[in-house]
Amino acid sequence: MISFGCRLEGNPVVSFADGSKAQPAYNGTDVFGAAASGKSAVQASDIHRVSGAVGSDVVTGAVASESARKSANDAWDKNGATSVALNDASTRISGPGAVFSGGTLTIEQAGTYVLSGVLKNGQILVDLKKNDTVRLVLNGVSLHNETGPAIYAPKSRELALILENGTQNTISDGATYAASKDGNDANAAIYVQDSLSIAGGGILSVTGNHRHGMRAQDFLTITGGVISVRSVGDALRGRDGVDIQNGSFTLEAGGDGIQSNNDKDEARGYVRISGGSFVIKAKNDGIQAESSLTISGGVFDITTGGGSANAPARTRRSRGGWGGGWGGGWGGAPQPSNDASVSMKALKAGKLVYITGGDFTIDAEDDAVHSNDKVVIASGRFTVKTGDDAFHADGALEISGGDINVISCYEGLEGLSVTISGGNISIVSSDDAINAADGTANAFGGPMMGRGGRSAINENMFVRITGGTIDLHARTDGIDSNGNIFIEGGTTRISAPSMMMEGAIDYDGSLTVTGGELITAGSVLGVSPNSTQPVILVSYARQYASGSVIEIKDSKGKTLLEYKSRTDFYMSGFTSPSFKIGETYSLFVDGEKRTDIRLNGIVTSTGDNGGAYSGGRGGFFGGPGGGPKPKPPGGRPGGGPRRL
Repeated sequence: MISFGCRLEGNPVVSFADGSKAQPAYNGTDVFGAAASGKSAVQASDIHRVSGAVGSDVVTGAVASESARKSANDAWDKNGATSVALNDASTRISGPGAVFSGGTLTIEQAGTYVLSGVLKNGQILVDLKKNDTVRLVLNGVSLHNETGPAIYAPKSRELALILENGTQNTISDGATYAASKDGNDANAAIYVQDSLSIAGGGILSVTGNHRHGMRAQDFLTITGGVISVRSVGDALRGRDGVDIQNGSFTLEAGGDGIQSNNDKDEARGYVRISGGSFVIKAKNDGIQAESSLTISGGVFDITTGGGSANAPARTRRSRGGWGGGWGGGWGGAPQPSNDASVSMKALKAGKLVYITGGDFTIDAEDDAVHSNDKVVIASGRFTVKTGDDAFHADGALEISGGDINVISCYEGLEGLSVTISGGNISIVSSDDAINAADGTANAFGGPMMGRGGRSAINENMFVRITGGTIDLHARTDGIDSNGNIFIEGGTTRISAPSMMMEGAIDYDGSLTVTGGELITAGSVLGVSPNSTQPVILVSYARQYASGSVIEIKDSKGKTLLEYKSRTDFYMSGFTSPSFKIGETYSLFVDGEKRTDIRLNGIVTSTGDNGGAYSGGRGGFFGGPGGGPKPKPPGGRPGGGPRRL
């Protein structure tokens, strides 16, 4: 059982059966106030604009629970309500529409019911006509059912739970249910066969000992409350859709924290969150939507699968393919976990992840943000640790704003295409920081090769940077594309190996530079002659240590580019809108002038001592000054198949 208390002052403490406590960060906002009356920040037109092929099916799902929201937000009429004082066999009912017998309070008519008191082993049964709506006002309730759901609504249009301000309410079930008599898979402490809405400013603590905490077979809508759920399975589940506008949530789940799983109707299976605070600890996914996950506000602290420290070792297979390659394995992608059926992602959707606001702290065993199709990040603040990708899209990954700080990951940004037009992005990765791939790579990371040689580049597979501030520290490639790379704007700084096949910029198609700033402590594979902005490629006579400061100055001594390296390096690449063909620029390392560089064309390659440049395609066979190729920093683990 969960301990029970009634009206509380200040920031309440929720007590669970095992003696643990939680103090949610509830801000006191009443659901009948601003949160109830305001519009969602994410409009249907916004989703149309970004979703592409997802289209109107996502929009339909996003507005489908409007009736549920309206019902939950309407103030209830105390004068017409039926009062129920629960006290086991001594339960008292004042008003029509409810009967109590054998430990079960049965609601037989539509209307409002105000519940208080204790039911140690019983059930609230809402059994109405299909179009009826019932409001249960939880006014200090402790309810437990050992053999089934504590609140069970097998038939009604909607069940609305109103959490009375200043009260604490606890709901729990037992670990073993009796056999179902109606054929429903009623497997949650609060189970509603149709729609469930929750409003108010009180506290609700739910323990799902059998499986789920709350489950609605249609829509789950929450507009307020201080809600804590501990469950064997999913904490919150709305099969057709989940819409959360406000509230404070502490969710501990043996399954997913929040889930919508309708995979039969493309207009449903969505999750939409426009506000609230969330602390989610889930064995599986933090928030999972079968179709679209849309977040426009809220504060999120999400841990999945025990966190990134619990992730399996990610291994890379050899670059070889012919006779075992070059001694063992630097390229590739993470191995799937041992159980491929288990997903431990923080934010996950089948079609679209669309984020326009929010503050996210994520520690995920698997991907932090994942879509089987498209990810769009327009704003928000992210602090991420993950055992796999930080942001992953099987299709397009688009970032136009926000502050993204990836403290640790396997790969940082990955998609069929990656487009960055704004935002502040910092990534530390043990593999590629940014990667464009389609899952058909060979041992070299590129497309599979036929008898006539390597297949044509997929033009839909690319990395494009048009804006933003990007700082990458990669153990393998800073930016890697199995197609093309376009640098058209923004400021990009990269620390990565100086090995050409593992470097600051690597690709299978071409690198085209038409704008923006770039400075690397690490190799750039080469630059397309179709570029329109001058690029400087430098090889150094010796390897410089991590922490060295690289500068490019113009002829007047003005610093145009400056970067403090985060890895050892002996190659660099530079570009700036200030570069002009025919002008001379100076390279400095740690305050020491290394050489003057006159730009004679779009690409100028030189050694830092004025000698020949040691790099370019094929240059990975030589180290500084043409000497032996140094070992990769930190080594490169071998073995295992590549997964993109």
